[in-house]
Amino acid sequence: MALVPADTSALAGPHPPTFPPPETFDFIPQTYDLLVRLLPQNSSSSSATTTTTTSPHAQTNLAPIEPKDVDAEASRIRLKIGKARSILNDLPDITRSIQQQQEEVKALEEKIRKQREVLGRIRELKAVKVAKEQQE
Repeated sequence: MALVPADTSALAGPHPPTFPPPETFDFIPQTYDLLVRLLPQNSSSSSATTTTTTSPHAQTNLAPIEPKDVDAEASRIRLKIGKARSILNDLPDITRSIQQQQEEVKALEEKIRKQREVLGRIRELKAVKVAKEQQE
């Protein structure tokens, strides 16, 4: 008679949440490219080598942009930030306080302690059973 349940998926516990790829939260390359485009034309051509060495994501052939057009160009970065914010808000337990998390950790530690205690008793029972069988 087996003591292990046939369905061991119940022992695994809840599945961890799936997180979006890191690129979802990477805004620096796009922001850098936008700022490079704001540089004056003569300054941007002389710093083209700097652009490739300081940021591997930056493109060297970016068209210059006028300051009045920055808002329109920055809208794609704002949209990406908004999507990332939405993803973060949808993560499970994002609103839980540190105290609530600490209470859960304590409860889980207590559960582990009890499970170890029960396992210890089972080992003792098995040892007693084996000892009896050897005496007979």
